[in-house]
Amino acid sequence: MEDFIYQLSKEILSDLHLEKMLINISDKIKSYIGAERASLFVYDENDNTLNSVVLLADTGKIKSVQIPVSKESIAGYTALSGKILNIKNVHDFDELYRIDRELRYHSHWLYIPEVKTESVISVPITRDRKVIGVFQAINKEGGFTEEDEKKLKKLSPLIALAIDRAIYLNRLEMLRSIEKTVLENIREGVALVDLNLKVKEVNSSFIEMLGYRFTEEDIKEKNIFDIIPRLKEYKKKIDFVVENQISEEISLEIMRIKIIPINWECFTRKDIKYLALIFNFPHG
Repeated sequence: MEDFIYQLSKEILSDLHLEKMLINISDKIKSYIGAERASLFVYDENDNTLNSVVLLADTGKIKSVQIPVSKESIAGYTALSGKILNIKNVHDFDELYRIDRELRYHSHWLYIPEVKTESVISVPITRDRKVIGVFQAINKEGGFTEEDEKKLKKLSPLIALAIDRAIYLNRLEMLRSIEKTVLENIREGVALVDLNLKVKEVNSSFIEMLGYRFTEEDIKEKNIFDIIPRLKEYKKKIDFVVENQISEEISLEIMRIKIIPINWECFTRKDIKYLALIFNFPHG
């Protein structure tokens, strides 16, 4: 097992492509325990869902999968309960009922027509006693054993490392997307806000524009209207940008402000939207 752990560690640390890393790790663990298929789900606490990707064998394409954390799925129940589930036959309602009378089977493998799920092993992945993901494997001849449970339990800290890296790569993709959008305007004052208009990031020129009355820490998570009250006059225009995903420009006294929508799509969330407010103001 030590050799397998070493090889899996190399995979986690060397792969820089998010979806590919999750698929490769799942495939390696699947082969190690003798399962037909496997998925590694990442928990998103913002919308209480488990998110993963599956490789469609017939087309070679990657498809995103999202499952609510609830008793309506085995993976969801695993995240909810924090318990390992080892199920011989997911279509046996009595077996599911013995675990929990509300437990249901939801197959994300429906995207792959040739796969019919029978046995399932589902393992919570935790960090600091909090569930951060779920590893799930399906279909092993003769069913999954207690030895498989022990192996996956031993591997879970390494799988947690993989999830941490996935989240890091996910955030890196977002930052690259943001950087690409605002790079050419970096000399101007820039404030990145979410759709509730809470400030998430600002640059040093924005602090300068405010006359150094605030620090970056003072501004973050405050509503942009609390920082620049005059912007309230243009709320309808800001709403227009959000709804239509079209950049707009407004004038505020001696400043010109460009409002740019930023969309970040990645498998851990369906669609994350921000606004970049770029302030063209006289320096000095």
